[in-house]
Amino acid sequence: MKNPGSIDELIAFRIYNLGKLAARGAGIMLGRELGISRRDWRILAYVAQNPDMSLSELSRVADIEPELASRSVAKLVASGLITKTRLQTNMRLLVLSLTSAGRALYEQARAKTRSYNVELATCLSDQEAEALDVLLKKLSERATELTRQEMAKGGTDDAID
Repeated sequence: MKNPGSIDELIAFRIYNLGKLAARGAGIMLGRELGISRRDWRILAYVAQNPDMSLSELSRVADIEPELASRSVAKLVASGLITKTRLQTNMRLLVLSLTSAGRALYEQARAKTRSYNVELATCLSDQEAEALDVLLKKLSERATELTRQEMAKGGTDDAID
């Protein structure tokens, strides 16, 4: 793995594909059981964790293109799950927060995704799960360092996909 021979052996590609596959399974479950998409879940989760978040901040942290984030939030507002209000300290800024129905749906989705995560990890021993956690943190730190180095060299970031 340190010296990959093909794209399928690249660490980043393997982690990306694992994440995509696991998210797909969780998304199917959320759609079937709660009627929400993966994107809706991600938006609800970020707004729940960061009350009074602006749409542009949501777009950035959730890694969703601004136009797509705007349409998704509009749908969640129309569904009564999110509200848009003016920030008291800056009346020009609209911020997002969950309604009581949005909070209830978020809590249900959080419980279901936690259960899905537990089920996903059942193939790992406790020691393997702990080792994986350490290794993922280590790889995240290294990826952050390498990304900063690349950004310092110039170029553009096309990370939103």
